[in-house]
Amino acid sequence: MNKKDTCFMVGHAHIDAAWLWPVEETIEVCHCTFSSALKIMEEYPHFYFSQSSAQYYEWMEEKFPQVFEKIKKQVKEGHWDIIGGMWVEPDCNLSSGESLVRQILYGKRYFLEKFGVEVEVAWLPDTFGFCWTLPQIFKKSGIRYFVTSKLNWQTTLRFPYHIFWWQAPDGSKILACQTVGGYGHTSLDGLKRELNFLKKHQGINYLLFIYGVGDHGGGPTKEMIEEIIKFSSQENAPRILFSKAEDYFNNLEKLSKEGKTLPVVSDELYLKTHRGTYTSQAKVKLNNRKSECLLENAEKFASIAKRYGLTYPQKGLELAWKKLLFNLFHDILAGSSIPKVYQDSEKDYTEVFRIGKKILFSSLKQIAGNINTKGEGKSILVFNSLSWDRDGLVKTKLSSLGDIAFVRILDEKKKIIPYQIIEEDGRKILIFLARNVPSLGYKEYKVIPIAKKEIFQTDLTLREQENSIELKNEFYRIIIEKKSGHLTSVYDKLNKKELLDNSRKGGAFQIYEDFSLTESAWNIWLGRLEELKNAEKVEIIEEGPLRYSARIKYIYKEKKGTSSILIQEIRLCSNLPVIEFKINLDWQAPHKMLKVAFPLNLHAEEATYNIPYGTIQRKIPTSPEADTTERVKWEVSALKWIDYTDKEKNYGVSLLSDSRYGFDVKDDTIRMSLLRTPDYPDPLMMDLKEQPPQIMDQGKHIFSYALFPHKGNWKEANSMRKGYEFNYLLLSIIEPSHSGPLPKGFSFIKIYPENIILKVIKKAEDSETLILRAYETIGQKTQAQILFPESPLEIWETDMMEREISNLPTEEKLLKISFGAYEIKTLKVII
Repeated sequence: MNKKDTCFMVGHAHIDAAWLWPVEETIEVCHCTFSSALKIMEEYPHFYFSQSSAQYYEWMEEKFPQVFEKIKKQVKEGHWDIIGGMWVEPDCNLSSGESLVRQILYGKRYFLEKFGVEVEVAWLPDTFGFCWTLPQIFKKSGIRYFVTSKLNWQTTLRFPYHIFWWQAPDGSKILACQTVGGYGHTSLDGLKRELNFLKKHQGINYLLFIYGVGDHGGGPTKEMIEEIIKFSSQENAPRILFSKAEDYFNNLEKLSKEGKTLPVVSDELYLKTHRGTYTSQAKVKLNNRKSECLLENAEKFASIAKRYGLTYPQKGLELAWKKLLFNLFHDILAGSSIPKVYQDSEKDYTEVFRIGKKILFSSLKQIAGNINTKGEGKSILVFNSLSWDRDGLVKTKLSSLGDIAFVRILDEKKKIIPYQIIEEDGRKILIFLARNVPSLGYKEYKVIPIAKKEIFQTDLTLREQENSIELKNEFYRIIIEKKSGHLTSVYDKLNKKELLDNSRKGGAFQIYEDFSLTESAWNIWLGRLEELKNAEKVEIIEEGPLRYSARIKYIYKEKKGTSSILIQEIRLCSNLPVIEFKINLDWQAPHKMLKVAFPLNLHAEEATYNIPYGTIQRKIPTSPEADTTERVKWEVSALKWIDYTDKEKNYGVSLLSDSRYGFDVKDDTIRMSLLRTPDYPDPLMMDLKEQPPQIMDQGKHIFSYALFPHKGNWKEANSMRKGYEFNYLLLSIIEPSHSGPLPKGFSFIKIYPENIILKVIKKAEDSETLILRAYETIGQKTQAQILFPESPLEIWETDMMEREISNLPTEEKLLKISFGAYEIKTLKVII
């Protein structure tokens, strides 16, 4: 060793926000850990302590103000190092892109407001893999550096680099460190070995060494400090620096400027373990998806309603977002915590839903009160939260229309619209198809009482035979085999394509043994495979004119177990090009993994997956074109959809999801992981109080998915839009007849062309201006246009922290703006 070899000693306490203990215990862990670090600082003036997660500091501010004030003092004096810049350390595969932005927005704003600190180091040592788009989100939020330790947790093919540039699809790069060791050293036993390893494999003689008891807190101890001091005095010791995390990166940047070439990783950072976390704890994942969609919708329409007199509910939205962000913590959303954590999580989501629904309803009512709804009958105002004109089913409770037996629905041209009355949760629901509902706007439909029931002719037909059921609309013909309940044919009528491999049946449910004595909540251990081949009952439960639905009931019973009931509804709607599947599941089988499989009459060497604020193309692991790294990706994550397209046939199929995140593709079969039932994690892992053994995800689950067959690839077919439409449903309210300044149909904002999606409209955090966030979806430089309802006074491009970058010229109501390939842009609009 020589004194050019430098070890940057970063004191830290990794604290899981909730894991093998509930949140109340985490608060006390933070209090004890932070108090300990402060005490050490009094005795060792050269000691630095680095700590992430704004939520932890807010707990101290609210519950232990004396500790909080001492932290502020040490931050000011430079000994307490605030890192991370996020509300908590989240899951970075399953969170939406906007949720990741808000983690940083609320985290960094808190640190700036309370401590005057601009955090530049992203700190995610224990998160279970990282989406490819994250470097752009970090960079546009003012974060320059990234630390993780989790990529060491590889069962095969160790991650090749420790210091590298991590590059997003748009070209954004940040300097990244995958620590050679872990994130909680309690001795110096491995220090020289780690330093020598880094020198040998990357020629870098600067080592980041994170020390301090972690997971359940604790942090550095006096004994550790003394050991470091003693070690540093040895003649052959490397240079030892008590350090902040940022100091390490500053020195790495100097190396880079001096000519040291660092590798560039332009890919996701895939963790080759913990694949089960894409599926474990299905309820928290469903709650997460519904909450993300709800809060985005509530913000959009509250921002619009503000123009018509609504007081923007900023405090309520912030409270709801922070509750959502907390539950994105990697051991909560991933499904790797104890039962009490999910009981608390359910309470948080209940509050998020209460706040979000209240804000959304009051916003829509405020807008509706300003719409001219004059005319015979009541108005159903249909609202579209997406940034393009769209079709979709509308639902409204029949009782909300008054005491009437039969109705007629009319569009803006007085055309009669077919409708259907269905049963849902014991209530009668009226459904109809709304067409061309304006972008980020609304459209009026009139409901008029009539004396007798009307008969509608639509594109739907049904043919039931002894062994099969055939459903058709203008797009598809599907055949369901009665014996198995499986699809034997899905035929695209317009493109004359059979989707399914005729040697295998589609939509089959596959059940694997999935059991391990350790880490079963995290990792998949697939064993014996069974398939549900015999349906208990197959019947038609809806017969148009708007929708046909076939219900298939299965009973799964183990030799020594109770029965699980799986009810599937296969739905075909008039004039809609998707085939929907609704699952109602009462699952009682332990140590199983349930998948649904669609063997396709297509072939491809790769598939495309929707990830936060973008997409990623992954090779099929069994493809001869796949390299060794791609072959281990046999279970992967996606958000709203995946796509499998045959280039030679110029045809593909997208599988849309409303809450499932785990997928795999093999032998031209796309599969979605629906449920896992491993053991809950055992608190004895941390020498904590033993809990009775429990199996997760027993009981009832309701969720949906859909097939979207298409000509061309996913870009040409606009699969991204279909994924959004499947998750962001049309909204409706009933409004009486009255005058108003707004017309009967209107778009508040339009954006062009179709590869640009406007994701966010919200009030700015520090002013009354509007914040818009949009992104380019297909990897193509694009000149976009945004059309406003009135001429803005000013428009600024900002970073994701809403700080102004450049003023943008407008042409009256029109903004022309350039997007780079896969770029996310944030705008501040003063109207």
